[in-house]
Amino acid sequence: MIDVSQWRASIGLWNYCQAASSRPANGHHSHSFKAAVDSKSGSTTSGEKTFKLPAALSLIALLLLLFLSLSLLRHILMIPPTGNCYQVQYTTGVTVTDTNYLQSVVLPGGSSSNLIYNDLCLIVCLRMLLLLSGDVELNPGPITDKELTKAAVMKIFDSSAHHYMLIGNGLNVNVSDLMPIPGAASTNLNFVFQRWFDADKDVNWDRLIKLCDDFLDKLGKAKSNLLEYIGQSIPDNVSSHTVLPLPVDDISNTPVTNIRGQSDVAKPISSIPDDVQGYADNMRQHYKHQPIVATDWPPRIGKHFFGRLALVEKQDSTTQAESAWHLLRGQVDKTVKLTENKEISVEDVLQPTDSSLSLRVVIDGPPGIGKTTLCRKLLNMWSNGPLVHQQYDLVLYCPLRNSKIATAATLADLFEYKSSKVSKVVDWLLDGDGEGLLIMFDGWDELSEQLRRSSLAASIIHRKQLHKCSVIVTSRSYASSSLLKMDTLSRHVQVIGFSEEEISTVIIQTLQKDAKLAQELIDKKREDDENEEPFTTTQSSKDSQLAVKLINDLEVRNDVQSLCYVPLVCSMVILVYCKEGGHLPTTLTQLYENFILQTIRRHVEIKPRHHTDPYTLGSLSSLPSQLAKPLQEMCQLAYTNLANTTMTFSSHQLQSLSEAVKEDYLGLMTRFTEYDEEKYQFLHLSIQEFLAAWWIANHEKKREEVFKDHFDNDHFRMCLRFVAGLTHLEHESYQQYFNKQQLDLQCKREPLFGFETCHLSYFYQNPEIRLSEYDHISSDDFDNVPILLVQLLYESQNTTLCQVLAQSINNHSLCLDRVSLSLFDWLCLSYCINNSNTTWNHLHLGVSNQSLSVFTAGITNNSLQTQCKRLEVWLDGPTDESIHKLLQPSLLYNIQECYCELILGQYVPCLVLLQFLNLPQLKILHLIMDDSTIPTVDNTYYTDKCTELEKCIEMNSTLQEMKIDLDGFQEITSTIISVIRGVTRNKTITSLTIDVGTPPPPPLPDGVIEQLLKDNNTLQALSLDIYAKHQISLNITPLTALVIGRWNNKLMKSSLLLHIKGLHCLILHDPYPPHLLFLSHPSLHTLTLPLDTAESAIELFTILQTNTTLKALSVEIKEERVYTSSMGTSLQDMLTQNQTLKYLEISSSYRDSIFGPEDIPSSFLSFLTTGLRHNTSLQQLSVSIPLNEEIRTFINVISQKNNLTELKVNFKPDQSLYSNCSYEKKEQIMIPLFYEQGLPAVTNMLQSHTTIRLLRIVCLYINYESSQPNWIELVQHLYETIFIHLSLEYIEIKVGIITPPLLEDTLKDQKKTLMDRHRKEQPHKTLPIVKID
Repeated sequence: MIDVSQWRASIGLWNYCQAASSRPANGHHSHSFKAAVDSKSGSTTSGEKTFKLPAALSLIALLLLLFLSLSLLRHILMIPPTGNCYQVQYTTGVTVTDTNYLQSVVLPGGSSSNLIYNDLCLIVCLRMLLLLSGDVELNPGPITDKELTKAAVMKIFDSSAHHYMLIGNGLNVNVSDLMPIPGAASTNLNFVFQRWFDADKDVNWDRLIKLCDDFLDKLGKAKSNLLEYIGQSIPDNVSSHTVLPLPVDDISNTPVTNIRGQSDVAKPISSIPDDVQGYADNMRQHYKHQPIVATDWPPRIGKHFFGRLALVEKQDSTTQAESAWHLLRGQVDKTVKLTENKEISVEDVLQPTDSSLSLRVVIDGPPGIGKTTLCRKLLNMWSNGPLVHQQYDLVLYCPLRNSKIATAATLADLFEYKSSKVSKVVDWLLDGDGEGLLIMFDGWDELSEQLRRSSLAASIIHRKQLHKCSVIVTSRSYASSSLLKMDTLSRHVQVIGFSEEEISTVIIQTLQKDAKLAQELIDKKREDDENEEPFTTTQSSKDSQLAVKLINDLEVRNDVQSLCYVPLVCSMVILVYCKEGGHLPTTLTQLYENFILQTIRRHVEIKPRHHTDPYTLGSLSSLPSQLAKPLQEMCQLAYTNLANTTMTFSSHQLQSLSEAVKEDYLGLMTRFTEYDEEKYQFLHLSIQEFLAAWWIANHEKKREEVFKDHFDNDHFRMCLRFVAGLTHLEHESYQQYFNKQQLDLQCKREPLFGFETCHLSYFYQNPEIRLSEYDHISSDDFDNVPILLVQLLYESQNTTLCQVLAQSINNHSLCLDRVSLSLFDWLCLSYCINNSNTTWNHLHLGVSNQSLSVFTAGITNNSLQTQCKRLEVWLDGPTDESIHKLLQPSLLYNIQECYCELILGQYVPCLVLLQFLNLPQLKILHLIMDDSTIPTVDNTYYTDKCTELEKCIEMNSTLQEMKIDLDGFQEITSTIISVIRGVTRNKTITSLTIDVGTPPPPPLPDGVIEQLLKDNNTLQALSLDIYAKHQISLNITPLTALVIGRWNNKLMKSSLLLHIKGLHCLILHDPYPPHLLFLSHPSLHTLTLPLDTAESAIELFTILQTNTTLKALSVEIKEERVYTSSMGTSLQDMLTQNQTLKYLEISSSYRDSIFGPEDIPSSFLSFLTTGLRHNTSLQQLSVSIPLNEEIRTFINVISQKNNLTELKVNFKPDQSLYSNCSYEKKEQIMIPLFYEQGLPAVTNMLQSHTTIRLLRIVCLYINYESSQPNWIELVQHLYETIFIHLSLEYIEIKVGIITPPLLEDTLKDQKKTLMDRHRKEQPHKTLPIVKID
């Protein structure tokens, strides 16, 4: 049977029919079926097709009858098969080597030598399928029965929200009015799809698929989401490529993918020599019969005995800030969030990429997570047939812990199993550059640093040898960073362990052997979680009760739960828990100590000659001599070989051990065969590390010396954690590691330019804190966070050292927002902070809900000796309950300043506000609540809480500054009213900001804002971006600063400005007559004013020619018509005559400055340059100017202005050059101008300007791929000038939508050299911050 839907999905195959169905005796076709295929769509209308349907069905019936008759005749004649050989793979997932492939697929009974019969039958079948499929181009039919709704498409495209401009343009939707405000991408995408649905043109699934296909590089993830949602995703065992059948005699020059390890050329099966095939068959048999899990101790748990797999997707610059995948440090408990990444199956590890190159796949994860087991699983899969996505002739497993493989000099050395065929296999592989070969290098972290840099394995991995072979490399996470920097990396896969739900499932299935009872427990656990109730059971089985108890204990002790993400450790926890009657260890050291004790007990129990009762063995330190001595010998063996990075041992290496040890090595080692030689290794590397630590801890004279010798050795990280747990780091010599002088872990933020500082200082006491993902700078200093020290502190449980470390942190300020932390790291940090006895000036946390739970559970110290003054926190997916947990510990009880951003959670805004406002010492509250869901609550309860919120604000006597930003909510009007009414009667709040974002809620009732301004006598700064239509009719208390947002209508804006007098700072989002502003507010110090006419601009600049009070001005040119000669002249005169203005910003429309900037006349640059030449007061200039040859004159003038210390320049198209030009044409002109005129001018300015501090260069018409050899030198010269500059602190270069590699890669290549030169030549100056965006 043929699945007609598969043929419809593979409609491109019809075009090949001319070759597959018209072959004469010589093997080549002489006629075509193209006309027959083309005629299927015809020119009939849909109506005609409807009326002709019965006739079509009759025709199909006749054709079926003819087909069956011919088939019966063929069987009667028993025509023998013959034909040519094909190797085929296409989208239905079939890979076939057969005769006359198309006929064998379509015809029931194989092939025939009767070409007339074959061709006729093929015509019949193809025609039947074409008729059944209808007109695929014109009438594709329904793709899915899923309803097309806005909610559905928002979910599908959520991960691509930052491409809302691209999506809108692709759907022919107007996007020109959507402003690229940080954090508004999802809202803007919502507008795009709403407009698409409203237009009701081409609103169907096909249109969305075509959109994704048109921009596959940017919307590839969205397409995957879409296909999965509508049920059209490609099955796991089906290739996504289409490969058509080809005759053997014409195969040499035809590209084929996914055959023999992503080969570029298809080869006949017979091309594999017999010796190679024979060796491969032997390896298949070996891999098939070796166990996937090598040992049975500790007991096996889980489905596959390895953790989940996550594909770490490569992210472009637009999603980098959200990205978030970590360079792990090798902690046993390490877990990873899947944000912006995709969980995959083991089959997908070797899925082909878009590149034609062979694969280079890096698989990393912590010890015990199952990396080796995953390799053995893949070997087993290959031994049972071709892998799903790739067909490899040979797979070699190369454990790098084996010294012969690690130091291999030739390819033959990598062959673990010797044979007389090896030399011929090697020759064949070398001749083909490794084509058809898959090598698994297992244990990159177990290589020495020298071998990681220079070895056969490294050469193959980096494509210096056997570049056509595919390679999998496994590594502990701390050692994989160098591999992840490879340009040719195909895929990064992390083995991330069990999910929280899987941990519970594994525990239940391990402890409860009755499958029915186990499933009932699993279902009950899921039900209790959904209802947010404690996990309980009514089952009388003791095993069930033990499982429930362990799961509940892990909920309380989530430090140990975080360890259970690792399968090996989860097994140990279950074992130890059961053996110890339901008690959990506190530290990792205690866990391993207990596990090893259980292992020795098991050894004694099965070896009765010891004459020792295993249940009398209480601890490792109190073992009887007949066990203590063998243990000590094994500990010394473990340490000696760990120091030499040796993980496997031959028999002669163990000769020095006593017979008692060699009996079975206390059950702590496992035996295996390698190169026909018997080898040994510890059950796991972490077991060897613990035993090595035991040896160190029990040698007092050398203990501190050994600790010091190995402190910076990555191989000893885990071992030193165990040493800390065994010794508690009590010796005073250990303090040197924690007493770091001036450890700078403060937040690194983008600096504020002058105008921003003037504006924000009126509203906020700490204007530099902007609660934005964009205000933090990626810095090399983030690696300074002493995670290893914190882990050592937790393991040692040494509270004195916690205080030592806390005192060494500069300004008692700790930023943990951009640091990659596991759950265990959060636990360790909470332990250290909890026992620091320190008042923290600033804690900045960036946490998920789960991390927050771990962190808050560790803050248990109820003494007031450990406090925090300022908390800055970013919460991902919060709930009312998690926010409550955050604010409960005494650490935060007396907090004075709180800056909190809540993203994508589920909570009631009113209740959240109440929780924060109940903090007794709170003076500053900035709260952003973004794109979250409001759970359903009882109306009466909600009304009561809003009333309580109003009263709470009214009675608050400490709060001075409140900023509430609500985005993506619908039903929040009641909350806003409660806040405003509460502030109306409050006596301490001096600054209030309310921003409702998009979409706006219903307008506020009349009188709410008017009452606020009338009754409140303490408010000085007010920023309102809310939907209000009513007019202010009363004279109100004077304010110092006012922001009127985009949602306020003109009536309210006019009445506000009319009745408020004496403002010093005014920020407007819409135009307003300048003369009225200065009439009402003659003492304005800071002003933002949009300009939409030349007349208003002339009026403003004329007023400012004689004004002496305004210090900071920002004007936004909203229309091109503003740029007239008269406007330029007035600007020139203003700059010449006004010598008191310090900060000036002249920008184009904010929307246009990011997307599709309007052109600026060259005359504007001349007026600006002339005015600046005579100005001596400006300290900051931000301006959009045309990019042309006159830019040099402008920059030369800037170079002479030592008073000008801050500069922002946005290069725009010159109106005289770009009128009526297409985007592509503008790009062609702008790119060389930027690199050959703009950047050299900036470089020259930096060389002569000795006081410039802050610099930002913007030019958005720069193509991602544009590059010329001479441009590289110009960019390099700019970077050299930046790093040797005497005063420059910060420079940002923003070009294009995606940062060009020319700028980004050149900086990466130069950065280390330039930083070293800077430190040498200017040791007392801070490194300049360079941001390429």
